[in-house]
Amino acid sequence: MAETKEKVLYGVDMTFEAIAKKATPKFKTTPGRLLFAGFMAGAFIAFGFLLAVVAATGYSPKLFPDKGNISAFKLLLGAVFPVGLIAVILAGADLWTGNVQFLSSAKVKGYADFKCVLYNWFGSYGGNFIGSIFLALLAVPLTGLFGHVGDPNYFGQVTVSIATGKVSKDILALFFLGIGCNWLVNVAIWQSARVQDGAGKILAIWFPIFAFVAIGFEHAIANMWAIPAGIFLSDYTITWSQFFHNLIPVTFGNAVGGFLFVAFYYWYLSHPELTTDRIIKELVDFFVVFMAFWAVATLIPAGIGIALDKAFGKGAMYLVPLVLSLYYIVGTFLLYKKTRRD
Repeated sequence: MAETKEKVLYGVDMTFEAIAKKATPKFKTTPGRLLFAGFMAGAFIAFGFLLAVVAATGYSPKLFPDKGNISAFKLLLGAVFPVGLIAVILAGADLWTGNVQFLSSAKVKGYADFKCVLYNWFGSYGGNFIGSIFLALLAVPLTGLFGHVGDPNYFGQVTVSIATGKVSKDILALFFLGIGCNWLVNVAIWQSARVQDGAGKILAIWFPIFAFVAIGFEHAIANMWAIPAGIFLSDYTITWSQFFHNLIPVTFGNAVGGFLFVAFYYWYLSHPELTTDRIIKELVDFFVVFMAFWAVATLIPAGIGIALDKAFGKGAMYLVPLVLSLYYIVGTFLLYKKTRRD
């Protein structure tokens, strides 16, 4: 045992164990608490995006061709966006992109099974969606902070521009942009887990999140605010069908980035005794549980949203988030019952 311990690089085994154990309450909590924690995480990330747009708008090259500066614009977006993940980690909330690492770690350590992972991922993802939508409504029709439906102010115009860019990228690019994003998000979470004091945790989180935003990577939960806000501000020039064109590949990429390059990497380093068969088993298990999650959390909602979009057109602007919020709530309760019954 001592010899195996000596082979562990960078002392990652203790951090990995702590992260795996921290996941336990995440799949044992009740669906109401999971959804509420997910709601808060989606809202926190949206608050960060709101602040980032306010900070960067004055340097937008599209709004101000003479004095705009694309580098300053992207750097300012990145500089303040991390307040969202800082709140998630320090205040406490359930962010799906982080749960890719937490639940995957618990699964490979034997603390969670397939049903536990699926329950947490679906509930946190659904809660993130509801919280993000609420903040999009808050920024546009409820307060007019970013303008009104069909009448965006400067901040709203930047938001529409960002949303348009997100729904205009091709699917393969979105997948790889999703990988880069959640790689850095989970590095931030990992680093914060290795730091004890609050100020150190803030710095550990801030730099990777600043990097992913300034670079231009894609975060599924952040996009749950940015694109719906663009939908409202554009008066449905951007549609829910376009929203899912972005969300489906970005979610897939986020899962790969968070698992393969963070959770799997540190598990591999933590256990020098791993056999090839065990490694292959965990890779296959991750793929199976993720495909089940991807189907129920993105593909089915996409089918519902696109069908409503085609049936009602502009009338689907508020109908889609309402129907999908109910879908995520009911689905989370059903999955919870499944995990308790079995």
